[in-house]
Amino acid sequence: MNRLLRALTRVFALFVVASTLLGMGSAAVAAVTKRRIETTKDPASNEPTAASVFAGDRFESHAPALRRGRVITWFAGHDVDLRGATIDPSGATLHLRTMYGGTQVAIPEGWRVESHVRSVFGGTQVDVNQADLPADAPLLELRGFSLFGGVRVTTSPAASWSGQERDGEALPPAVGSDPAPIGDAAPVAGDDAPESAGHAVEAVDAPAPAPEMEASTADAPLSA
Repeated sequence: MNRLLRALTRVFALFVVASTLLGMGSAAVAAVTKRRIETTKDPASNEPTAASVFAGDRFESHAPALRRGRVITWFAGHDVDLRGATIDPSGATLHLRTMYGGTQVAIPEGWRVESHVRSVFGGTQVDVNQADLPADAPLLELRGFSLFGGVRVTTSPAASWSGQERDGEALPPAVGSDPAPIGDAAPVAGDDAPESAGHAVEAVDAPAPAPEMEASTADAPLSA
């Protein structure tokens, strides 16, 4: 039993050391790679390259015939918005390299997605309803890897993964933000309340309880 515990302890220690060294090495490589990567500035490019290294970034594509693309995400969050792009009739391939970060890819309704991303201590999630799509629907193929990170493909991003929100982007509703029915809403008093609220208060004033109190007093027996 003691030998088994010692063996497990050694394996865990080696794993921690290897993970630390891998993280340090990846950070050094990412720092060098960041200077050499040439990202695409033209949103109409049919073969864009987007990179997010040590800082969150967002790329929006308006390609008229998207054929292939490359997305590099290291130690950061990355938003890749393809909702304004059109896939080439032969299909498109997106190569993803995600390490110690997360990549969110937003696509329009009607696209098919095939994921061949290999994940190590991470995962790939495709939140796309493809059940009713025809066989000849535009096809986006995902390839690459995810190491200590995650990849998500969706048609309705709830929030930005890069920390760069945009006007009009769907955000999750605030807790308790659902409006209550008008009949159940309590009027709010104060200087900022609209005049209509004041009329509502007057209309729902409760009747005075005095008659009920008198009736109860009349029915009570007299004390000797």
